[in-house]
Amino acid sequence: MFIKRSKNNKNFLHGIIILLFVGVLTFVAEHYGEGHINELITWIESSGNFAPVVFILINVLGMVLALPLTLFTAVAGVLFGAIKGAAVCLISMAIGSSLSFFLGRFVFRDRILKKFGDDPNFKKIRMLSESHPVKVLALSRIVPVVPYSIANYLWSVTDVKYIPYLIMSIVCLIPETVFMTAGGHILSTGVVKGTLNWEMFAVLSGAGLLIFFLSRAVRKSLENS
Repeated sequence: MFIKRSKNNKNFLHGIIILLFVGVLTFVAEHYGEGHINELITWIESSGNFAPVVFILINVLGMVLALPLTLFTAVAGVLFGAIKGAAVCLISMAIGSSLSFFLGRFVFRDRILKKFGDDPNFKKIRMLSESHPVKVLALSRIVPVVPYSIANYLWSVTDVKYIPYLIMSIVCLIPETVFMTAGGHILSTGVVKGTLNWEMFAVLSGAGLLIFFLSRAVRKSLENS
């Protein structure tokens, strides 16, 4: 069965692993990649009041190209802080998800089906989406089976309607997005500036717990359907 009962701490540990991965990736990029992360941050910051717009355009492009979004989300926390960074990310996710959905449905549909049509996870998503589209959408966003950017294209070739797809893609990503932007902010202030913002740490913890309880609720709802 596609939806399996997992240990209670699985989703919280998933979030911690993502945060640690971002921290390690950022450290490696900074120390062995000639500071490209700082260069990107500095370049976006140099845009002044247009920095959020520049970031949104970069993030949307990355999403359409099916690049991993984790690092982008953490960078938003460094640039704009947890809350504003999350808002900027969610706006870019709405735009990027929409573009990916329409490109997948009307342009790349045959290619997507040829590449992923025989994948067992994709087959189960398509099957479950016929009877429980909103619930499966919610769970796939809260606990992603495949990366968010790729999932956008996969959902585009199911029978899911655009409006439910967009709403669930954004609403269900709020906790994880805040979790990652808060993590980026903490990494920035803690590693770079040598201080720890306890308010952001509380936001990070709260978002992690919310992800955990939301995923449990959706899983139980699907199991009881």
